[in-house]
Amino acid sequence: MNEPHNMNTNDTSDLLAEYQAAHNSAALFDISCRDEIRLTGDDRSTFLHGFCTNDINKLQPGQECEAFLTSIQGKTLGHIFVFAEPNQLVIDTNTGAAEVIIPHLDRYLITEDVSIENVTAARKLFFLTGPEAAALLGKNEPQIARLGLNEHLQIKSEGNSFYLRKVDWFNQPGFQISVEQENADDFKKQMINSGVTFATHQTWETLRIESGFPEYGVDFNSENLAQEIDRTDSAISFNKGCYLGQEPIARIDAIGHVNRLLRQLKISGTIESTESLTQENLICTNESEKSLGQITSAASLPQATNAEPVVVAIATVRREIAEPGTKVIVKTDSGEYPAIIE
Repeated sequence: MNEPHNMNTNDTSDLLAEYQAAHNSAALFDISCRDEIRLTGDDRSTFLHGFCTNDINKLQPGQECEAFLTSIQGKTLGHIFVFAEPNQLVIDTNTGAAEVIIPHLDRYLITEDVSIENVTAARKLFFLTGPEAAALLGKNEPQIARLGLNEHLQIKSEGNSFYLRKVDWFNQPGFQISVEQENADDFKKQMINSGVTFATHQTWETLRIESGFPEYGVDFNSENLAQEIDRTDSAISFNKGCYLGQEPIARIDAIGHVNRLLRQLKISGTIESTESLTQENLICTNESEKSLGQITSAASLPQATNAEPVVVAIATVRREIAEPGTKVIVKTDSGEYPAIIE
């Protein structure tokens, strides 16, 4: 998220409280800066199906899937989440992606009955995460407890309505909540009054990196092959048939591997600034000085006073060190730090 709406400055104690709330109860984030694209028309599913890695045709209203939009070379042009509604498909994606995705899809529209629209400004988007997220959301809406992963529904309550989407992005219960602009403040107040902690972008980034949830344009881009992102199980179907980029992706699957992968790192030692880790750095082993990876995102986990510092990161690494548990060394201008592949 490049320009988060809820970014502000917090001291260490506030960040620790937000982090603990996200892991122990629930934390709410304003992620309205993410882009939202709407596809309507009778051919919307078959059209989108031909340009991304997952099976859009099989989606029924109330279902969702993750996918990559790919080039003819099998490289990633976008990271999307597609929600099927009775008369439309809604694409959720990272900030600014609509400027690339809409022209990309539009250039292939010929006679298909499809309309593509950027509807980001029409709504506010929140993300609620934590072990108590479902219970807090479902106090007055029992159907929320029955909502499964990759499912969504429309909730109508007290004259207002919002769309609730179950997406466990941080490896724990998580919900996108899409609210009409005029109702967003009321929804936020209701959630805070129910005991939810409203958290900042810094805490969002910490949770994102800690859970290994990659961001397009930060951790990967159009130079990466789809399988390098290592979300193959959730985002790529090998049974859906032909789509743009399908041949190289299928060929990689037949070969069995790519040469580099996104991985999480846990780094030991006191690091004054995690920004130095995402600039010029080198990941290597004790046996070799050869560069085997590059950190793309890093964050210090909020800790109680005097606790041992913990830094987590997302990195692109060579396949030979990608196995979880592999010990590596992160070298920066300010020092060398032992780390382990998660």
